[in-house]
Amino acid sequence: MTDDQMNAFVERFVLSFEKMATALEGVCEIYRQEFSRRYPKRGEVREAVITHVPSEEDRIRESQGATDQTLSEWLTEQFGEGGDVGDREREWLETHPESWDAGAEA
Repeated sequence: MTDDQMNAFVERFVLSFEKMATALEGVCEIYRQEFSRRYPKRGEVREAVITHVPSEEDRIRESQGATDQTLSEWLTEQFGEGGDVGDREREWLETHPESWDAGAEA
């Protein structure tokens, strides 16, 4: 093999490797796009927004003036700290201390 033939062979060899590199670059780009489509980047994590749709029972309680306050909070709001509570009510509250902070469950 002469030098000219060897140079031509090396040139073709280099050109073929350049074409393979270009083809592999295209394949790599296709896989990158496919990966981006399948597994998109996640956006910023947002704080959860919790909503409550009032039920029929909630609407009835609201129409009747119910609140989420406990009994002691409601009495303090209505009658002040000492409370303008009658004798019978005070006696009942003293004999049933569990209902004092139980709220409007009863």
